[in-house]
Parts: sequence; C-alpha cells; structure tokens
Amino acid sequence: MSKRKSEPSRAKPERRSRGEIDRNYFFGDVLIKTGAAVGAALLLVALYTPFTLRSAIEDGMYGYLMVVGAFALCGLLAFALGRHLRREATHWDFD
Repeated sequence: MSKRKSEPSRAKPERRSRGEIDRNYFFGDVLIKTGAAVGAALLLVALYTPFTLRSAIEDGMYGYLMVVGAFALCGLLAFALGRHLRREATHWDFD
C-alpha cells in the first residue's frame, strides 16, 4: 500500500480587522462622492462658460485649461482611489 500524499499546503488568507474594513469603506465612499462632485462642478462650469474648449485653445487660454484639467485629474484620481478602497473593503480573500 502506498501512503496517501498530502496536497501542497495553501497559504491561509489573513482576516483583516474590522477597523481596517470600516476605514476603507468610509474613505472609499467619501472619495467616490468627492470625485463625482468635482465632475458635476466641472460640468456646471463648462455649461456656464460662454465659450467652448476649442475656442479656449484657439484663444490661448492655457491658464483656464490647466486649472480645469487639474480639477478633472483630481476628480478622476479621487474617484478611482475611492473605488479601489471600497473594493478592498468589500472583497473577501476567501473567495
């Protein structure tokens, strides 16, 4: 009779603390809402301004474009980081 071979040991997933999960969920939610609010504010600014993006480029309004671009980048980064933190909070290592 041959001995039964044991399967290779799998690394046990570590359970995160409740505080870490709550913190990731809270800050993820805040950052998602912040990114969405920045996007909504930029949309309202774009609707309020009497010129288009193309006319701003043609007129050389690079300061305005840089400020709008910086706010858009900050909003996208906040939204993406918030989605990442929410996924980390709700994703189980046991799946």
